[in-house]
Amino acid sequence: MNIKIDPMSKIPIYQQLTQQLLFEIATGEICENGDLLPSIRDLAAETNLNLHTVHKSYKELQKKGIIAIKPNSKVTVNKPAEAKGVSLQQISIKVEQIMCEAYVLGISEYQLQQLFHENRRKFYIEP
Repeated sequence: MNIKIDPMSKIPIYQQLTQQLLFEIATGEICENGDLLPSIRDLAAETNLNLHTVHKSYKELQKKGIIAIKPNSKVTVNKPAEAKGVSLQQISIKVEQIMCEAYVLGISEYQLQQLFHENRRKFYIEP
């Protein structure tokens, strides 16, 4: 697993971990649907993070339906159809926020489209 936490970032560590896990799950970097993720204890040891930080990150992913945490410490990745908690409207709000930031920073519409298409290739296979 390629988790990189920036302790100097203004983004809380659990959110950094959550975003990186989400990215690695979405791109298939760490596992496929139904595969096991490291237990909370194992991931904490691997990343040198506090158990509570990893637990909070896993709980966030569980709340969204991305993973399932089983009582015996097994953590599995759910199929995309089982994911919940994030609606198209919420994604639209995030896209709008990104567009506002890009506009303020002077990033052109073309540059933004290029960024979108470059990142899209990480998640979607062309037919």
